[in-house]
Amino acid sequence: MANDFKENRSVRTGKPGRTNKTGKTSKRTSRTDKTTETAYDRLDKALAAHEKALEKNPEDAAAWAGKAAVFLKHRRYSASLKAIKKALEIEPENPHYLYEKGFVLLQLNREGDALQVFDRLLEIKPDSDKTWNLKTSVLCRLKQHEKALKDSEKALSANPKLAGAWHAKGSVLADMGRYEEAIEAYDAALKLNPNLARVLVGKGFALYSLDRPVEAMIAYDAALKINPDNAKTWIGKGLVHLKLGKFKRTIAACSKAISIKPDSSDAWYCKGMALSGLDKNEEALGALERALRIDPDNFEARKALASVNSKLGISLEEEEEERMGEEKPKAKRNVWTRKKPTSEILKKSLDQEKEKRGKISRKNLGAKKE
Repeated sequence: MANDFKENRSVRTGKPGRTNKTGKTSKRTSRTDKTTETAYDRLDKALAAHEKALEKNPEDAAAWAGKAAVFLKHRRYSASLKAIKKALEIEPENPHYLYEKGFVLLQLNREGDALQVFDRLLEIKPDSDKTWNLKTSVLCRLKQHEKALKDSEKALSANPKLAGAWHAKGSVLADMGRYEEAIEAYDAALKLNPNLARVLVGKGFALYSLDRPVEAMIAYDAALKINPDNAKTWIGKGLVHLKLGKFKRTIAACSKAISIKPDSSDAWYCKGMALSGLDKNEEALGALERALRIDPDNFEARKALASVNSKLGISLEEEEEERMGEEKPKAKRNVWTRKKPTSEILKKSLDQEKEKRGKISRKNLGAKKE
């Protein structure tokens, strides 16, 4: 970068480049122009090493799995599935390959096939936390909560030391709004393995939903010590700060989440709510609009946007107002599913914070008069 700057500077000023002791102008290596490189070029480049390995040994399971991972990264899901199937033909009980196959099937919206793969994987590796987590998420998304709960309890009756199964049970119970029971299950998982960040995140959300923000913050902070690069954890922390009326800290947490995952609608929504709490309504408008561009079905963000528009004196179109009145929030079947919409919880918290500030102001005014 420094050499590029010097070279550009000499072009602008018309001065020659720096010479070395022999009086010859020093050579600078030019950077390869990557703007002409296409997605196909990048894909071929990433596949090259695996293709070379397969030329030498077509039965190299790791090379097939490597190809599958490359295709997955480039969102070539059908090609990824074919490659991982080849790897499994060679090593049919490899847990890493089975997990990858299940994950790819989910990308292809083949939930039933994915569940069969996860069941097989759990037979081989019954305490795979990430497999339990993904299987439970799928079942909840399919609204099969009772089956998810029954499966986790069946596994625990056979082996109560399965931390992953306890985590799965907690996730299902939280998704059903049974937060107290969910916390008990999460605690059982953490007793067996205190380094499961996903469990701490689930526990944090359950505590948040029970209006126990201080304990929720402790859980989120513990999760961030284990994995500081999880956007969902930072969003959870932001929501807790928002509930406590600490808007600047909310913005800091949400900005961190956005730096990790820029396309998180929840992060932009949370940030917009905090900006609105600071009466920075123009900035709040931008954040909430961004949330809706990412996820047009984010009902809470749409409702918050209407409120900010009202503050700014911007009237909604009649059709939009009618849609707002008729539209109902869609349940998100994952760890973030709420018993109450977050907007209602936060509105209550914000109103309480404003009322508190108003009382302090009136008290100070009274003191001055005296």
